[in-house]
Amino acid sequence: MLKAGHVYKQFTLASGKKITLRVIRWEDLDGLLSFINSLVREKQGDSTSGLYSGFDTKVTREEETEWLAQTLVEIEEGEVINAIAEVGGEIIANGEVTRGRYKDTRRHGHMGLTMISRYRGQGIGRMIIESLVRESRRAGLRTLDVEFLAENETARRAYQKGGFKQAGIIPRKIFRDGKYFDGLIMAREL
Repeated sequence: MLKAGHVYKQFTLASGKKITLRVIRWEDLDGLLSFINSLVREKQGDSTSGLYSGFDTKVTREEETEWLAQTLVEIEEGEVINAIAEVGGEIIANGEVTRGRYKDTRRHGHMGLTMISRYRGQGIGRMIIESLVRESRRAGLRTLDVEFLAENETARRAYQKGGFKQAGIIPRKIFRDGKYFDGLIMAREL
């Protein structure tokens, strides 16, 4: 079982920026709050954003505190596998796998991953996916799924490189700015 702050990997982007992939920790509260609210601003300011559902309203420090406290407990209990990416102390991505809650689904996990727009398409998401897949396997999971906007080609490529295959489309799942978007589900065995 991984502990808060555990470092998975460190690597350098072509731009020279050093990335650290690690598990969140309590000291990340303000960085996570800044991260989530930057995604809210992105979605509000760009109707073509590839962000999926959520990110509708600014998160308060109290709300982020509650989320972080709960997530740290779930990590400790083996219910959530987490990986964030940080560069120069700034949190730029957050990914996690949530273990199935029922007896029948305990060996399945649902993955989610979000990243600040200026860092997308540079291989960071793929590294997070690889870390989460590896840790999911280590935690005894046998399958994973992920869902995102069907038109998000950057996400599709990253998950395909991570061994995911298309499992289905949910037509018109998302309604945003007067327009419908399909949800794409991808899955893989571990």
